Amino acid sequence: MAYQVLYRTYRPAKFAEVVGQDYIVKTLVNAIRNNKIAHAYLFAGPRGTGKTSVAKLFAKAINCESFDGEACDQCENCKAYLDGNHPDIIELDAASNNGVDDVREIIEQVPYAPLLGKYKVYIIDEVHMLTAQAFNALLKTLEEPPAHVIFILATTDPQKVIPTVLSRCQRYNFSKISTYEIKKRTMEILKRENVPFEEKAVEELSRLAEGGMRDALSLLEQCLSYNPEELKLEDVEHIFGLTSTPEEVDLFNKIHQNEVSEVVTKLRNMYVQGMDTKRLAVDLLEIVKDALIYSDQGKENLLNRINAIEAQEILRNIPIDTLLQDAENLEEVISREKQNQNFLVYLELCLIRMANTRRSASPKKTVEKKEETVKEEPVKTIEEEKVESFVVEPETEFLLAILLDANRDLKVADQIIYNKLDLYAYEPEKRKFYQMLIGTELFASNKDAIIICGNRSQANNINTKALNEELYRFINKEFGIDKMVYAIDQDKKNELIELYKKTPVEERNKPVYVEKYHFDEVKEETPEEKLKDLFGDTLKVEE
Repeated sequence: MAYQVLYRTYRPAKFAEVVGQDYIVKTLVNAIRNNKIAHAYLFAGPRGTGKTSVAKLFAKAINCESFDGEACDQCENCKAYLDGNHPDIIELDAASNNGVDDVREIIEQVPYAPLLGKYKVYIIDEVHMLTAQAFNALLKTLEEPPAHVIFILATTDPQKVIPTVLSRCQRYNFSKISTYEIKKRTMEILKRENVPFEEKAVEELSRLAEGGMRDALSLLEQCLSYNPEELKLEDVEHIFGLTSTPEEVDLFNKIHQNEVSEVVTKLRNMYVQGMDTKRLAVDLLEIVKDALIYSDQGKENLLNRINAIEAQEILRNIPIDTLLQDAENLEEVISREKQNQNFLVYLELCLIRMANTRRSASPKKTVEKKEETVKEEPVKTIEEEKVESFVVEPETEFLLAILLDANRDLKVADQIIYNKLDLYAYEPEKRKFYQMLIGTELFASNKDAIIICGNRSQANNINTKALNEELYRFINKEFGIDKMVYAIDQDKKNELIELYKKTPVEERNKPVYVEKYHFDEVKEETPEEKLKDLFGDTLKVEE
């Protein structure tokens, strides 16, 4: 028997084997059980996420004579599918058969009844590759197909599918598969293949797959071709030009120790050894991201690339502002990768810029002319920088007073408006407020103030005076709410709840004074005043 590659060998044979698309599988299974099958489906999502596999399983399941959550694999229809010769399941690859004649050939066969099953299913892969004429030819059939025909359109590029086709399909968005799910499935396959493995190696492969299960298995096959006896982290790093996490952390620390020549030398040596420059840039960005996440509440379970000890070491030596600047520099250089053949040069410049950012941000030395003594400004700690960057959090007593004066009806009214924030997700000028508040919750409302709860970074950000003023203006203008917004984190929320419970009932519902921002009203100029501003007194008519 001819050798079959891993991703084909382990293509899902049942709905239960589909990885990372649980809600889609559950919806389709329920549709079959309740006999509510649509005439056209669009499966959209990144490559290798299971679109075609689910389409085939769905086609098999709706024709199965004994479906009960899974196809039986015993009836005549299931056996025909498993043999690869079911006459009523027709696949078309639109990447190579995208002309109007190919579509007309399908349309001509649509009126005929199924030969074996209950439904005739057409699976059109990479449907976005169809020509405009082919789409138009398919349109009428999609709108009013015979009851025995079902179309399943699969695409990695749904924005290229014409809107009139999209509107006639039930759309399912296949998401990238999590690293955890890919890792779990890969380990299952390695156990079936009786191949020993290092868990770190599987984790690295899962990360390299970037959300695609098929990509993960292709990468795995490449590694097993190199070393069939065992999957080792050392082999994965060698094959794909990766550097180990300790090496990357060491490089990152050297950048911020201003060892520019050593950084450049090390980077070039890694490149000569086959290092993937883009992957290194992405890894460094992940290190920065992990350090920033850890700086918030010190939760080790949220770290992906580095461990708690490495994060603590980075935060001890590098200020938060510098890390944020590092993130911007790395994001910028990664975005240029496809535009430049010699990416190494741009990465070198990026790392040098990062080193110089720290150098320029470090304390300056001042030399007095009379006395040749050097005075150094004190180095601020991370916590001191945070306090300096943000407004001091409102006093607990003040927040408690607002909570004691809060009203359920006011909260419900504000919550209705708060839920409308999603409307601003795609408005360029207002998207910043959506991003500022996404993930927060409305905690309490009284007539003059709103308290919202998010993580500590969000609370600090929202309480920044400049941003708080902008937010006040925004909700005042957009929703007509004349209230101050105060942000707290989960710990402060819990503290306020406990204090509220201990407060006697007679102390509640007492009004509290809230000082609001005051802005000068801008008076609209009359047409005459605008003309005078433009031309001065030259418009005076001489008598």
